Amino acid sequence: MAKKRKTREQKISANFRHNFSHTFTSETPLSVKIQPQITPSMLKMTSQKTVALNSYPYLIKDLSKTAILTLAIFISQIILFTLLRNHVILIPGISY
Repeated sequence: MAKKRKTREQKISANFRHNFSHTFTSETPLSVKIQPQITPSMLKMTSQKTVALNSYPYLIKDLSKTAILTLAIFISQIILFTLLRNHVILIPGISY
């Protein structure tokens, strides 16, 4: 079975990783100065948007289905526990 050949992008990223790791293993002391530059365009990108319920009509339907299913599972567990505790149902290996 032939060995899978690397693509050009994989070779470039591997070369970058190798060069990056070699720069930190050198004997020279590290001095990195990070100066964040915030531009007005960055501030506009981080602004919060209000979302109307009409834009996601499936959301309420999915959340209600999830809530109903969770409630049904919870109630069935309570009923099963009560039946097992009162010895109405006997399952071998399980005793309350």
